[in-house]
Amino acid sequence: MLKKPRNTITSFVKKAYFWYLGMKLGDQDKYWAPHFTCRSCVEKLRNGTLGKSLSLPFGIPMVWSEPQNHVDDCYFCLCKIAGYNKQSKSNIVYPNLKFAIRPVAHCENIPVPTRPEAFDSANISESESHEKDLDFTVKNEVPEKFNQAELNDLVRDLGLTKENAELLGSRLKEKNLLTTHTSFSWYRNREKQFLSFFKSDTFLVYCADIPGLLHELEDIPYNPNDWRLFIDSSKRSLKAVLLHNESKLASVPVAHSVFMKETYESMEMLFTKIKHTEHKWAICGEIKVIGLLLGQQSGFTKFPCFICEWDSRDRESHWIKKIWPKRQEWIPGKKNILNEYLIDPQNILLPPLHIKLGLIKQCVKALDKGGKCFEYLIS
Repeated sequence: MLKKPRNTITSFVKKAYFWYLGMKLGDQDKYWAPHFTCRSCVEKLRNGTLGKSLSLPFGIPMVWSEPQNHVDDCYFCLCKIAGYNKQSKSNIVYPNLKFAIRPVAHCENIPVPTRPEAFDSANISESESHEKDLDFTVKNEVPEKFNQAELNDLVRDLGLTKENAELLGSRLKEKNLLTTHTSFSWYRNREKQFLSFFKSDTFLVYCADIPGLLHELEDIPYNPNDWRLFIDSSKRSLKAVLLHNESKLASVPVAHSVFMKETYESMEMLFTKIKHTEHKWAICGEIKVIGLLLGQQSGFTKFPCFICEWDSRDRESHWIKKIWPKRQEWIPGKKNILNEYLIDPQNILLPPLHIKLGLIKQCVKALDKGGKCFEYLIS
């Protein structure tokens, strides 16, 4: 059944089903039973209860029972409806299984039931008539107005500029969809209250008073142990953002540049401007950024890891040797260390996504190219 033209099973559908077909609509607590009905069938049932000629074309419904497996005995697994729409749904091929017996059409022995006098339109309450199309049920027809917090959330979720946010507020105001004390003209100057916390250098815009900024944003006491610094760097930009450790507060941007590149000097300048030595946040970021912060040489080096002394040149031991010596010293000029580290190696948080991608990549490289596992991955 296509998703759009279907209804949920309501109390009216159950009542009309029992009257028309002489049996209850059961097994709704079973996972294998249908929990939706065709919208066209609901309308034909409704016509039958109203005494109209357009009614269901069958007198015995489809009989369902629990399938034994999902390979060759499950009606829903064998019925392929992907790629069909309203115009092409007639081309869908429905399976004929003993656990899903097809309906039987009306005939001399199975006539169309006569509408009983007790089942009149008065018995179909207004509440059930509203259940005709539950996918589009409106609980309250009176439009709900936006308050200030809801409007601010909408502007943030849509990522609107100052001009577009003000335009949205104006349109909602014209339709009388804003509460009395909700304003939107301040969007044009929404950044002014935070400008005093930021400074601009030649190549970098940064926050010079992070505790003051957090107090202005959240009005809560600032504790550097509650935050971690995330650094994202590329060839075109450098960004630094504070992330709350428990994810209870929104992220706070503290530095941005479109001129600084991925270099040790850029990281050193960033740490100096945001006063990392005072706050001492834990650092998280991609592997390349972590390497720059620790003063490591970039590129394909002999000792690229900052945790252990894994030797990239010793290919014969890569898939044999499990334990490598731990990196103990960070002396410039030794083992691919070029500069003094900017952060304590113990204060680094590894990014889980990069670790997973790296492990999977290395795992696939180590697979037997003629084995079943590799053949399954490429199939």
